[in-house]
Amino acid sequence: MVRADELSATRLFRGDTWRRAWALQDEAGQPIALHGASARLHLRDSAGALVLSASTADARLSLDAARGRIDMHVEHTATETLAPGSYRFALEVTHAGAVRVTYEVGTLTVLEDVTHD
Repeated sequence: MVRADELSATRLFRGDTWRRAWALQDEAGQPIALHGASARLHLRDSAGALVLSASTADARLSLDAARGRIDMHVEHTATETLAPGSYRFALEVTHAGAVRVTYEVGTLTVLEDVTHD
């Protein structure tokens, strides 16, 4: 299980498709069931402004409920507008019964893409 106080770092070239996957497990190493859950990820700049989001509602996040897996796919058109720099993100899941858990807090470093138009 990834804890919110453990920060992860990710790098992305501006204009590339951003893909990530999370396999959520409990302390015994068993998948955390995601039946009836929803998930969201917010990406914020250094001032705290929301610059990008992904969720099960917009289909950028998809859940494999039985395996405890979350897959993210943010299209390249959404990352083209990100300025090179450092951003913070958090992955949050609302489980059935309205139990909300933040599973990851991290940093996304956006790098300049040399091949941009």
